[in-house]
Amino acid sequence: MVDSVGRVSMDQQYLEIEKLGVRLRYKVRYQLGFACPDIDDVVQETLRRFLDASQADRMRTPGAAGAFLNGICRNVILEYRRRLFRDAPMPEVPPEPPPNRLPPTELFELRDAIAEGMKQLSARDQQVLRAFYLEERPVEEILELTGLSPANFRVVLCRAKEKFRQIYSGSMKSQAAS
Repeated sequence: MVDSVGRVSMDQQYLEIEKLGVRLRYKVRYQLGFACPDIDDVVQETLRRFLDASQADRMRTPGAAGAFLNGICRNVILEYRRRLFRDAPMPEVPPEPPPNRLPPTELFELRDAIAEGMKQLSARDQQVLRAFYLEERPVEEILELTGLSPANFRVVLCRAKEKFRQIYSGSMKSQAAS
């Protein structure tokens, strides 16, 4: 019903809001899940923001009220989800497991086997492996120290690792046989 000034009656506005509420309720249920306990709160907040915006003439195009309402609803849903994750308790961090350390005797044998394997390598391979793995020097520093190019360094490192692996595996097999 429209009065003489061109305004819509309160009953008509109430019916239109009820129609919008039914559609919004379905959209919110779809987005948040049909078992969400806060569906009505999200719908009411959306309608409140929509009515505040329409009374303050903040809609750019009044003909696109449905799209405007949809955007408000989407923002309220996103705020609701952020609030859920922000208010949720932090997950418990499990304690760090104790480090798996080798017994001192096995650690001594391992160091001895590594030293023996390194002795069997060439001086350049020893220098590259020691600097890269044991001393953990940056690659640029190793390149200056050895005079290798970056591509050549990668090749030397790869071959030195493979030689050491063969030597170490061979010594482990001979120790297991004896």
